[in-house]
Amino acid sequence: MTDKRINSMAKICMTHGWHDDNKGDSAILMGTIDFLDQLIDAEQSRSDVSGAGVAKSEGHRIDILPIDDQVFATERGPFRHIRRRYRERVTVGQPLMPPMRDKLRFVTSLLGLGAKMVFGKQGKSGNDVIDAADLVVVKGGHIFHNGSFKKTLSSWLALIGYLAPVMLARKAGKRVLLLGHSFGPFKTPAQERFFLRTLSDCLVVSREEITHAMTQKADPKLPHALLGTDMAFAMQPRASDEHAEIKAPGGVASPYAVITLRDWWGLDHQAFAERVEVLSRSLLEARARLGIERLMIVPHVLGPTDIENDQRISQLVFDHLQKALANGENGGENGADLAKRIELVEGDPSPDALVDLYRDAEFLVGTRFHSVIFALMSGTPVYALSYCGPKAPGIMRDFGLGDSVQDIENFDPARIVADIEALVADKAFPALAEDVIAAKLAVTADITRDFLRRSPGRAGVWGQRELKLNDAAFPARTAVAPVTPASAASSDDAVLDTTGVEPATREA
Repeated sequence: MTDKRINSMAKICMTHGWHDDNKGDSAILMGTIDFLDQLIDAEQSRSDVSGAGVAKSEGHRIDILPIDDQVFATERGPFRHIRRRYRERVTVGQPLMPPMRDKLRFVTSLLGLGAKMVFGKQGKSGNDVIDAADLVVVKGGHIFHNGSFKKTLSSWLALIGYLAPVMLARKAGKRVLLLGHSFGPFKTPAQERFFLRTLSDCLVVSREEITHAMTQKADPKLPHALLGTDMAFAMQPRASDEHAEIKAPGGVASPYAVITLRDWWGLDHQAFAERVEVLSRSLLEARARLGIERLMIVPHVLGPTDIENDQRISQLVFDHLQKALANGENGGENGADLAKRIELVEGDPSPDALVDLYRDAEFLVGTRFHSVIFALMSGTPVYALSYCGPKAPGIMRDFGLGDSVQDIENFDPARIVADIEALVADKAFPALAEDVIAAKLAVTADITRDFLRRSPGRAGVWGQRELKLNDAAFPARTAVAPVTPASAASSDDAVLDTTGVEPATREA
C-alpha cells in the first residue's frame, strides 16, 4: 500500500500572525495549530471511502502571514517559540501590508490589492501562500476594531487593511475560518456593516457573547457565525522546567500567587502603582488564609511595541512596592518582610512555560487577558482586570466569574481580596473550569468540522484534496442536542448542522 503521509498533509495559511513577544497571540497560534491537527487527523482516519486508509500525518503544513512588517522590527525573532515547537512544519511569508503608520506604503499596498481584486485572475489572489493553501485561517484574538481612530478616513483604511487577507482568500475560492475572535468597536455603523458583509461566506467563531451578538444582528445574518471560545484554550501544553527554581527555591516548595500588569493608553502610572501596592499588601497580609507565601509579578508580554511591553510597567510597580513597603510606608514594622515576599520574574518564557507557572500558582490576578486564560486552562482561581473591549468580561462570565472583573483604571483592591478568598475556598472550581473548556472546544470542533465537510466550495479547495472532507465521505446528519459540560466528554462524534441551527453553549 502506498504511504499517503505526504499527500495527506493539509496546507494551512494562517493570516494576521503576530510576534511571539506577545505570549497570548503566540498561544492562540499554538492552540489553533493543535486544534486543527487533532481535527484533521480524526477526519483522515475515517475519510478514505475507498477503504485503503490514509496514514496519520505528523501534523499539517502551516504558512504564517504576519499582520505587518512591524512584527520583524524587534531584537528577538518573531515566531521563535512557534518555530521551536513545530520545527520544519512552519514557514513565515511576507506580510501583505506594511504598518499603517507608514502611510504612503500602506496606501500604495492597498491600491495594489484593490487592483488584484478587480483585475486579477478569477480564483487567484495574487499571493502565492494564499493560492497554494487548502484552507485559510484568520488567527483569533482582538484584531478587527477601529473605533479608536480620530479620523473616519484613517479608520476605513485600517479596516480594509485588516480585511485584505480575507478578501484575497475569498477571491481565490478558499474556505476561510475565523476561530476565536472578538470584534469592535467600529468607528461608524457603516463600517461594522461592511465588515460583517465581508465575512458572509466565512466560518466566524466568536470567543464571547458580546461579539457573537454582533454577528447575529448582521444584515443579512451571517450563515456560519457561531459562539465558540478563545483558541488558546485548545493549546496542548508541553512540559517545561523553566521556572522550577522560581516555584521551589532550592528545591523547597514555596506557595505563591501571580499578578500580571500591563500599560495602557492614558493610564496614570502613579495612581495605578499605588492601587497595586494596596492590593499586594492586602493579599500578603491575608497569606495565611490564601495559602501563599510570595507574590510574583510576571511580565506576560514583552512587546513588540513599547505599549505592549509589560516589563516597563512591571518594573515600575515592583520598584514602587519595594520602596513603599521597605520604608514602612503604611505598613509599619511588617513592611520590610512584605517587600521580601514580592518577586519580579524575568526572561523570555514560552507560552508552555507560563501555563506551567500559572498552573502551580494558588491564584492569579491578571491584567493581561491571556494570563487569565492560561490560569483558567489550569483550573487556577483567577481575577481579571479589564482594559479593552468585551473580551475579559465576556470570557469570565462563561466561567461563572462575571463579578470577578474590574476595570484597570479604578479597581477596588478590597473587593479583589474578598473575591479571591472565596475563589480559593471553592474546591469545585478546577473541575468546573475543565468542564466549561471541554464543552466549548467540543462545540468549536463540531462547528469547524461541519463547515469543512459541507460548506459549498469552488474549484481547487479542500474537497479535492486527500483529506476528502466532503458530503460523499460524510453524509449530513441531524443536529444534536445542546452540549453541556457534563456531556461534553462523551459527545466527540456530535456534529452540528450550521444551516440555521445554533449550538448551545454553557453560560456559567
